[in-house]
Formats: sequence, C-alpha cells, structure tokens
Amino acid sequence: MKKRLFPLFLALLLLLSACGASVGNSASAAAGDSGSMPGDMNGWTEEASADTAESGADFSAVRKNAKLILNANLTLETQDFDKASADIEKMAADAGGYLESSSLSGDAGSRHASYVLRIPQEKFEAFYEQLGSSVHVVYSSRSSEDVTEQYTDIETRLATLTTKHERLLALLDQADKMEDIISLENALADCEYEIDSLTGSKRHYDDLVGFSTFYVDLKEVQTLTATPEGSGFGAQLAQAAKTGTRGLVNAVRALIVGAVMFWPVLLLAAAGGGAVAVLRRRRRKAREAEQTEIPTEKDNR
Repeated sequence: MKKRLFPLFLALLLLLSACGASVGNSASAAAGDSGSMPGDMNGWTEEASADTAESGADFSAVRKNAKLILNANLTLETQDFDKASADIEKMAADAGGYLESSSLSGDAGSRHASYVLRIPQEKFEAFYEQLGSSVHVVYSSRSSEDVTEQYTDIETRLATLTTKHERLLALLDQADKMEDIISLENALADCEYEIDSLTGSKRHYDDLVGFSTFYVDLKEVQTLTATPEGSGFGAQLAQAAKTGTRGLVNAVRALIVGAVMFWPVLLLAAAGGGAVAVLRRRRRKAREAEQTEIPTEKDNR
C-alpha cells in the first residue's frame, strides 16, 4: 500500500513546488528592489523648503492598512552646534528611536555632522515636525515606498513552503528505500533554505516598515540662511535685499579677519612701501637740486 501511495505523494509535492515557485519569483524580485532609499515611489512623496517643514499634514490614515517604508531628508543649520547635535540625538531617543550612524567633520565654527536616525513609524510625523521647529531648516523632503504587494507575496510563499516542509517530513517518515530517503532529505534541505531566505527578507521589511529613516545634515554657520517668506515679487525683493546685505557683511567680516590673521605680513608690506616711498622722494629731491645747480654755473661764466 505504501508503494502505491508514494508516487501520489511525490506528484502532490511537485505540484506544490510549482505553485510556490511562481509566487517565490515575484517575491524575490520584490525583495531585490527594496532599499532604504527608494527609487520609484508607490506611496506619497513631498519636497519642501523651510517654510513647509511645519505643514502639519498627517498621512497616518494612508499608512494604516499598507506596508510603507518612510524616509525623510533634512538639511539643518545652527549657530550653537553642540546644543543642536545633542538635542537631535535626545529627540530621537525620546521618540523611541535610535542613532544608526553619524559622522562629524570640520573645525569649530564650520563643523558639519550627518546622522541616520531610525524612528518608529507611528512617531514619523511628530518627529518630522519637531525637527523643523527646533532647528533652522534649509531643506526638507519626505517620501514613502509601498511594499504591501511584495510583503504579501513573501507571506504567501512562506505559507506554501511551510506546508511543503510538513509534507516532506511525512513522506520521509514513510520512505523505506535509501534513494527515496536521500531524495527527500535533499528536498527538505532546499525547502528549509528557501524558508530561511524568505524569513530574512520578511524581517528586513518589518524593520524598514516599523522604523522610518531620517537622513539629517547639520551645519554650523555664523549666519543662518534666510528662508523665503512668500512667492510674490515683494517677497523676492526682500529676500534679495537680505541676501545682498548678508553678503556685504560677510565680505567685510572676512576682510577684518584676514587683516588680523596676516598682520605681520601687512606690517612688513607697509614698512617696505614706506621705505620705497622715502627713497623715491630723496632721489627726486636730489635730481631737482642737480638741475638747479647747472643753470647757476652757466650764469657765473
């Protein structure tokens, strides 16, 4: 009886493998397209300057029944670098997130820091607005990638492979030929490898969906970049006037700093210029004296 049922079990097993493979191909392709910085967005995307960082838009209803990977990019400026950097890390910790990576470059007065922060998805909007209100925002953008279909494909594939794994174990218990046992054990090994791979992909999606990613650039500046207060002609003129005034102030400040920094060189140059001027004056007086003496000698003759 076992010999008669065994080919039937193998036929069912092949049918399950074919069904699982068709779903697995789409899941594998989906997993390969996912990343922390999405390309083609199926969710929402938004870019904003500093005046729209506090828009207050809430996309929680859109995300409720979807698997969305949320990302945000912000460029910030501060005149108190130490306080701003400490505040950013504290806000991330208070939101239940963590600092994934950071880097610091530059000297005091012109430092630049880059942060990659992971924030729970349910705190995305609140943290986005908190950053915009606590530090001067020069540029901000946010986006989402909808991976609901890919995630569902992985779950379906995992369910199919789990069923296949259970039936392979049942067949292995009934097998009495060595060649059948070896074949079934190889099939079990392949099945377990696929399950582990898909489980890793699912875990990766869970991490990206559960924790949104913030890419933050913090710059230390002496003067904050002016942000436009409107889009009309008057606002543009005001912005141009502010920019021109700031440029003039920065130029004068740079000249003063340069003069203080290179004062020995300037002093030597001034001394050298003064010495050259004195020598030229003496030579000119000497030539004038010679020219006045020549006519006098002719008159005496």
